Amino acid sequence: MDVVGSLLRWRRLPWLVELVSILAGYGVYSSIRLISAQESRYTASYAHARSVLDIEKSVGIFHEVPLNHFLVKHAVLVDFSSYWYATAHFVVTPLVLVWLFRHRSWAYPMMRSAIVIATVSALVVYATWPLAPPRFVVAGVTDTVMQNPVIWAKDGAAEFVNEYAAMPSLHVGWAVWCAVAVVAVLRTKWRHLAWLYPVTTTLVVAATANHYFLDAIGGVVFVVVPLYLCGLRVEHLWHGDRFVAPTEELEPALVTA
Repeated sequence: MDVVGSLLRWRRLPWLVELVSILAGYGVYSSIRLISAQESRYTASYAHARSVLDIEKSVGIFHEVPLNHFLVKHAVLVDFSSYWYATAHFVVTPLVLVWLFRHRSWAYPMMRSAIVIATVSALVVYATWPLAPPRFVVAGVTDTVMQNPVIWAKDGAAEFVNEYAAMPSLHVGWAVWCAVAVVAVLRTKWRHLAWLYPVTTTLVVAATANHYFLDAIGGVVFVVVPLYLCGLRVEHLWHGDRFVAPTEELEPALVTA
């Protein structure tokens, strides 16, 4: 596994190269994600949704409906959840990446590689296994995000998103990645408060009827597996150990015996 991890966590590149490559990669990801939203796939997405609902009901995690009903009764929570869903992952994830690059350079290669692998893997699922979200399938729920005229232009928002790519939830996956980044590289006991971010995100994506709880679980799996392959272990999170030794980021000539 150490050999696999060393291959996956390629070295940190100059900041401009990292920036351009990440932006280009996200552009390709977004384009392919939109292309995969073909009308011929809608029927399959609804069939898959029925399967997801059956699984959730069988294991007792089908709680999206009461959560959504609770949300819509509280205007403040509706606004909070809608803005959180629409903006948090676009703001927090890049900020954590930049923070790692500038202040935790020894950890950056692993964390960057893990999120790239997770995102590419999710794209494969979006392209091959479309899934209609709860707002299209479950009766009696309200999509609080798309109904917010400030966040989305009602007459055109659907043209810029693939509404049939619910599994896995990268909102949750990226939030878990952010929390892991903070918990694994800091030593203060307060670092574990970072777990509130993915917990809140999970509740938001389910309460707004944009994802199933099973999508959230999928998002966690799609991030945890690449993190493990890249070298992260559970003990690094519990003990705040540096999972990549700082000397590994130095040139060999600068490392003394």
